[in-house]
Amino acid sequence: MNKGFVSRRYIRIVALMMVLLLVLSGCNKDKKQEKVDANATVVFQYGDNIVTLGEVYIYSKTVGERYVRQYGEDVWSLNLDGKDGEKIPMTDVVKEEIVEEIVRVKTLVAHAGEYKIELSDVEKNNITNEATVFYEGLTDQDIADMELNYDKVYKVMEENTIARKVKEKVLKDTPIEVSDEKARMTTFYDMYFQCYTIDDNGVITPYSAEDKAIQYQNALQACSALATSSIDGDREAGNIETLAEYYNLENAKEQTLSPEAIYETYGEDVYNLLYSMKNGDYSTVIETEYGYHVFQMIALTDQKATNSRKEIIREEMMVEAMDNHLTAWRMTIDNDFSYEKSVDMEVYNKITFK
Repeated sequence: MNKGFVSRRYIRIVALMMVLLLVLSGCNKDKKQEKVDANATVVFQYGDNIVTLGEVYIYSKTVGERYVRQYGEDVWSLNLDGKDGEKIPMTDVVKEEIVEEIVRVKTLVAHAGEYKIELSDVEKNNITNEATVFYEGLTDQDIADMELNYDKVYKVMEENTIARKVKEKVLKDTPIEVSDEKARMTTFYDMYFQCYTIDDNGVITPYSAEDKAIQYQNALQACSALATSSIDGDREAGNIETLAEYYNLENAKEQTLSPEAIYETYGEDVYNLLYSMKNGDYSTVIETEYGYHVFQMIALTDQKATNSRKEIIREEMMVEAMDNHLTAWRMTIDNDFSYEKSVDMEVYNKITFK
């Protein structure tokens, strides 16, 4: 955003801030407070929302502390890989994330009336307590440099609470059901006779034809032992894990995968084979690019794993549903808004992360 853009909007900004102050805080503000808010430095405008330096700082401080807790004090020295291989400083990534978060909150708050969202006395008291703790944790220098006051802190906390309630209401009104079929997780044992080696440098060397033939014969013997035990009822001989230990198969193991993951990992032939089996069945020897396999189907639908995946899918669908609402709402509020074009970076860069 260039200086000309700011000056062209300045009168409108001042007027809007005056109106917002009267609506949000009543008419009991002293004239000194009105003057400070009316002349607050603007970082960006989203629709009719004037977002000032102080407001962005409140978000920055909160988000910044969260990143430090999660990634440590050195997080701000990190660089992330961009689309074309360029390195993007973590601070740049977080700054854009903060603006997006503010826009999300403003968008949700704009629909509070539509969903009849009101704050209870308990919620208002909680906001007061949170705002007080936050404001008292600021230094005099923070307050002066970032043009802060208690009311700005309270307003940010209040809007976040309202936004959360709108989001909860939207999702409540958008029931999402996930079927067992969609979330299916299948558990099977893969007695895997590997036919290649990998050295410490990651170099793959296929087995010789002779060694590969030995592995194939071992797989046939194991398959025969399983088939015989199934007929004779010899559980010990028919324990696929015991056989895997006998043949020293380090990579043989029980797998719990989705149908999509099975297809991607093993290919179409193994996918079709596994889903033609019943629980407890053993397969014949199957060759893949990795070597030879004998499978035992343990649970075509592993209910515990399926239920866990249901929750994950449901969360993903809820995020998608919410994103769809936000995208549509943002277009009606300010279709031209973008981080690159709408944010005054000269002002934003006054906020630093330590």
